[in-house]
Amino acid sequence: MRGAVDIEGLVKEHQSALLRYLRFLGCDDELAQDMAQDTFVATIDADFEIRDRKATSAYLRTTARNFYFMWLRKTRREVRLPEEDVLEAAWHEEERDDDGETYRRALRNCLAKLSDRARLALKLRYGENASREEIGFATGMEPEGAKTLMRRAKDKLRECIRKQVGEDPQA
Repeated sequence: MRGAVDIEGLVKEHQSALLRYLRFLGCDDELAQDMAQDTFVATIDADFEIRDRKATSAYLRTTARNFYFMWLRKTRREVRLPEEDVLEAAWHEEERDDDGETYRRALRNCLAKLSDRARLALKLRYGENASREEIGFATGMEPEGAKTLMRRAKDKLRECIRKQVGEDPQA
């Protein structure tokens, strides 16, 4: 069995990418946290031998994906996901060689271009899970206006990020 330092290093190095992957599969934040924890516990229990970063990351993604599929079966939920090789290809395309840092940098740049009101609305919704009513109150808008503001802000972010990472042929 590995020592606590190795376990801590494993979690520190791979947790954020694993959580992104689980959200990529369709988990909400709470479920992603649970699945990631189960994945690390199972990896530790299996006395997994840490290899290089790429192999370890692939092992953790496979384990997490299996936990997610077991959860889907147990809760009798049906989610149509592409075949495993298609999922992995899409994941690698999004993560690139920098663990998704290109996308995170683009997100930060694009968020800075939004109005203060739009940034506040998105922060409240996705950072604090606030309701439309709460967002409307905080931004001085009606709930439907807050909904429209967030939709437009997400559309602007999507377009801006695609341009910055080179996905838009008109960039």
